[in-house]
Amino acid sequence: MPTDRLRETWARGGTALNAWLTLEGAASAAAVAAAGFDSVTLDLQHGAAEPQDAARIFAAVQAAGATPLVRVRWNDPAELMRMLDVGARGIVCPMIGSRAEAEAFVAACRYPPLGIRSYGPVHGALGAGREHVRRANEVILTFAMIETAEGFENLDEIASTPGLDGLYVGPSDLSLGLGLDTFADLGDPRLLEALDAVVDAAKRHEIVSGVHAPSPERTAAMAERGFRFVTPVVDTTLVTDGASASLERTRTLMGTR
Repeated sequence: MPTDRLRETWARGGTALNAWLTLEGAASAAAVAAAGFDSVTLDLQHGAAEPQDAARIFAAVQAAGATPLVRVRWNDPAELMRMLDVGARGIVCPMIGSRAEAEAFVAACRYPPLGIRSYGPVHGALGAGREHVRRANEVILTFAMIETAEGFENLDEIASTPGLDGLYVGPSDLSLGLGLDTFADLGDPRLLEALDAVVDAAKRHEIVSGVHAPSPERTAAMAERGFRFVTPVVDTTLVTDGASASLERTRTLMGTR
């Protein structure tokens, strides 16, 4: 199954590479996924896509060979369950601030007796009936975002949540939450200290540490620090940077401005 690609990477001690989607199109999602990323995460919280776009995007990502994940808009059981029903193989949940919030998040993503998820898969069912329930409880990934002062203060308690698969750092919000003078600066010593604490907590509780680090250089640096799930690219940046580079190269070759 697609999720196993991530788990196999982690079992080998490797770092999985994730792409971030803020555009609403299934075709662009498939193009990014086909590049060979281990997973592709649809951003419903701050991206252009709406929940009704999700099923087509998940299907396109999976068909292209990557694991479809989603960052939901909030820790809302109805949205969590719906995203899983329409094909997400994992959830990145924003603004987790406490063990209780992490427990509620995980419970909504697991079928009884492990959680409270209601049965009714629409797309991407992992078999049918009890076979789907068993497989879903085994493979669906749950990442709690650490991006607030409260979440960072409760880091160890959150990481110890039964059934939680990983922590994912949002550097922008964490910078704001910690009152840093810099913004999402992965070279800021204070932010790096916080990131190291996340890696350490994940290791202690045998879960995966992840971080948003949108450039190849920053991703390599974060992998070196111990992160095992890192995002080096965002789709809009790929389009903008690619278009700018091509235009500049064309003008250079033509000798024009």
